[in-house]
Amino acid sequence: MGMLGNTNGLYLTPVSQEMGWSRTDASWYLTIYMLTMALTQPIASRLLYKVNSKMLLFISMTLVCAATGAASQFQTVMAWNISGVLMGLGYSVIMYLTLPVIISNWFNKKTGMVLGIALAIGTLGSAIANPVAGMLITEYGWRTARLAMSIAAWVIAVPGILLFVNFKPADVGLKPYGYEEGATGQAKAAISLKGVSAADSLKSPALYMVMFIACAVVLYSSMNTQIPGYASSIGLATAFGAYAMTILNLANMGGKIFWGWLTDRKGFLPSMVAALSCGIAGVLIILAGGSNVTIFYAGLVFFGICFSSLTVMLPLIVKGIFGEKDYGKIYANVTLVQQLMAASAAIIYGRIFDITQSFVFAWQMNIVTLAIAIVMLFGAVKVGKKLIHT
Repeated sequence: MGMLGNTNGLYLTPVSQEMGWSRTDASWYLTIYMLTMALTQPIASRLLYKVNSKMLLFISMTLVCAATGAASQFQTVMAWNISGVLMGLGYSVIMYLTLPVIISNWFNKKTGMVLGIALAIGTLGSAIANPVAGMLITEYGWRTARLAMSIAAWVIAVPGILLFVNFKPADVGLKPYGYEEGATGQAKAAISLKGVSAADSLKSPALYMVMFIACAVVLYSSMNTQIPGYASSIGLATAFGAYAMTILNLANMGGKIFWGWLTDRKGFLPSMVAALSCGIAGVLIILAGGSNVTIFYAGLVFFGICFSSLTVMLPLIVKGIFGEKDYGKIYANVTLVQQLMAASAAIIYGRIFDITQSFVFAWQMNIVTLAIAIVMLFGAVKVGKKLIHT
């Protein structure tokens, strides 16, 4: 996944230059695939439980790789946008949905930590792929690079899907990790019912504060696709932008494990405040460093650490504030808003660059939204406590 999804930003600048497109035109397909993914994920969720998971993941991964690889031959914005629809259909299954569901099926205990580790290992793919893709773009052009990366992703992913993925342990005669033979269904049901109902959460400002936090983190994290373009805009070569993505992804990988560990010990509130603060620090360092490569890379470390909170901390915040009763339904509402923001982010950043010919305002905007998110987090926790006790 990381070989394709997290290398998209490398292609925006060379595609724009070759085609004579604006950054906005080149970014539209990212918005389209995010919107398609958001709108079709409820269907994908039902399919995951109803059809053979191996075949569903095989078809989804093949669709994403085929659409991405085909884009290497495209000549028009329309063709890119159509590929965005196909990518979104495949991504709706494999990007956000499958990993948390399957890990939840396989682990009754330490689910959060294991999810963080799995997500961190997944990030390793993009950490390796970005310099490779950057080298291929420099040596052979973006078309060859995009086709090669798409083929490689398919060859790596599909055998693993077909040989090793099982939807739940019972499919292969096993029990999930942490399974307790003596636990009764009644006791488990009592635990699962603790918390706020989905209907009540929709009436509470706490939910909308959490949605704002999700949007702020997604908006910030979506700057990752603009990092290579930002590096070019301050006079750094393509290779520096590619290695920047590797540093960012390594920090992202470590951050996922770290936030899982810290939350287990200190709770989600101080952990998320720390994550958002890292995001603000990252922007300040990047802007202060200008074209100094060392300072730029140092800022990206903080960026990546904050970025990692997107997939690890947001589910823990929802569970921490609203409890477990309707956790899945409540988190689905947050995820929907999150994906809509992700779909908008690429076009927002593209438009900012087209108007200002710079990414400085985009960075400044992120400082403001992350600062507001910290305030919103304290407010959501305060309101959530009252909601649970009423």
